[in-house]
Amino acid sequence: MSFLRLGALWALPLVLIPIVIHLIHRRRHPTAPWAAMMFLRRATQARRGPAKLRRWLILAVRTLVVAAVVFALARPLSSGMFGVAASRVVSGAPSVVVLDRSASMQRRTESGLTHQAAALRRVAETLRTLGTGRVVLIDSVSVAPIELADVDALTDPQWTGGAASAADVPTMLRVAMQYLMDHDHPVADVWVCSDGQANDWRPDAESWSQVAEAAESLGDGVRLHLVDVAEDPRVNTSVVVTRQRVVDTGSDSDPGSDKQLTVSAVVQRQDDASVVVPLRVLVGGVTKTFDVRVDGGRGELIDARVPVPDDQDTLYGRVSIPADVNAADDDWFFVASADRDRPIGLVTQSPCLALEVAADVLGNVVVAEDSPGGAEQGSRLQRPGQLTGGVACLIWQGQLPVGDDAAAVTRFLESGGSVVFFPPSDVDRANEFQAVRWEQWTRGTVRQARFDQWELPIAASCCLDGQMVRLAEIGAGELWIGKVRVGSGAAWFCGADVIDPDSLFVRDGLVLYGLLSEAIEASPLQIAGDGGIVAGTDDRRLQTVQTGAGAFNETAGIETLLASDNEAVGIPLGHGAGVFAQRHSAEGPPRVLAINRPAAESDPQTISDSQLQGLLGDGRWNHVVLRGPQADSGGGLVHEIWGVIWVMMIVGMLCEAWLTLPPRTRGESRWS
Repeated sequence: MSFLRLGALWALPLVLIPIVIHLIHRRRHPTAPWAAMMFLRRATQARRGPAKLRRWLILAVRTLVVAAVVFALARPLSSGMFGVAASRVVSGAPSVVVLDRSASMQRRTESGLTHQAAALRRVAETLRTLGTGRVVLIDSVSVAPIELADVDALTDPQWTGGAASAADVPTMLRVAMQYLMDHDHPVADVWVCSDGQANDWRPDAESWSQVAEAAESLGDGVRLHLVDVAEDPRVNTSVVVTRQRVVDTGSDSDPGSDKQLTVSAVVQRQDDASVVVPLRVLVGGVTKTFDVRVDGGRGELIDARVPVPDDQDTLYGRVSIPADVNAADDDWFFVASADRDRPIGLVTQSPCLALEVAADVLGNVVVAEDSPGGAEQGSRLQRPGQLTGGVACLIWQGQLPVGDDAAAVTRFLESGGSVVFFPPSDVDRANEFQAVRWEQWTRGTVRQARFDQWELPIAASCCLDGQMVRLAEIGAGELWIGKVRVGSGAAWFCGADVIDPDSLFVRDGLVLYGLLSEAIEASPLQIAGDGGIVAGTDDRRLQTVQTGAGAFNETAGIETLLASDNEAVGIPLGHGAGVFAQRHSAEGPPRVLAINRPAAESDPQTISDSQLQGLLGDGRWNHVVLRGPQADSGGGLVHEIWGVIWVMMIVGMLCEAWLTLPPRTRGESRWS
């Protein structure tokens, strides 16, 4: 049991008052021998037991009544799980609320509340019950500590509204720990409102080690409470557009006379039932419906054609399914243009024909803006700082990035991009990226390397040193290909020789193309398509139009062309789904951008309790799951029970009065 007024418990010694009075009362009458009374005493010896028991019961009831008064004044709470939080309110410790506003948190309960609103409302009511005066909010959109005026500010619509972007829970917790350290708060409670989705929690992210170190430095004074809403049995359906392009079906003499939009999409359900889902495609003011059969939880629409106006230069639209328990994943917005391959960035320290050919086969190499024309490293050299927003995968051959290059590549990875690193001809072991470095080359010795289902001989290899996921080994278990997760993206390191066109690795080609294909497919940025942006990513196309406060409006050169019906008010640009026109000047044509949620937000996989406890160590987390009526009620996670204590005290006083009544003599009339 926990209490809001711990100081009142210092009055517990008052329970000794009835005992002291009882002892004083017994010593008030001295005992003297008297023959007549001794005879009467022996006559009533048989009845001493019940009388003595009555006296002890009266003493016990009086003691319990006094104890009940003290406990009621201490304001006990019904849940002992939040005793630490209750005790810290008195000391002025802040409560930090970490809010997950991702698309997966927009799933609705049976009452219509989103998981985000339900968890936030319960936390707000709990803090109100605890009497918390200082509340700091860190949400997944701003990822910055915001000191609120009071607890009621938590239920403001600007915080209960959802976003299309994914959450980065380890980064938010790292910001929370840093705030507590900067403001010297070794005692605090951190309330995490999240559904535990693996895409948002990123259990293999490197930043969890930083959170664990910060939590360890703060000590046991900081406790974390995870507030989640249990999944209901209702089935959710989501849609993702995998490809859209404009094709010309007109005659050779009149090209462009008959343009059509082809759309490919994937529909996913959280069950294995065989159903038909109507899929609506809206483009140019015209809506066309296609039936998609979903079997085993997945259905696919391939190259469905929709007629479009011939005179419309820029085509944009929306693909949607009927509304269900999560409206945030029922729409997908797109901007369509002529068919294009997936954009790939290429950085080579030495001329590398093998990588250029592979990039041309798997996608389209994006030429850097203001690229030096006579670069000695090759005609399509691209510096990391010149990466355009449309690049989905970056192929890097050379020394590992350092300084500004490393910062640019890290931002690209955190936004969801994929990077594949290949070693230079001369390795500098002093360079490292994400705690990974190249070892020295081993040449002239043919060794067997294993990657996935392939096994091939390698004559020149450069092994890896660092902590990463081991994908391939060479020789006697030396790490040859590894993978590191960074934010929403991932970096692959391959110690193969791609400079020599006659090397066994290049001539075989299977592992090279398999590795690059895996990296491209893993990037959520490649799903965005032409003019598409994944919500929450650090895209350069958004940087020129964001205002200082991060909000977008007409005066900032942004016009909303399409948006979700449940779009939150005041959501910053880049975190809300829709189609937006970006105008840099009054004369020039606008650039049309489509912003969508990350496709991984529809993945129902969540972190397990064992994973949760392993992130920061045992005993750190207090996991509260709101189930059924709990998720829809407006009450908090704790309740004061002092009213029950007062009722118990009154009952005790009535029992004491009944016990003190003198017993009636046998045969005595009730009315005499």
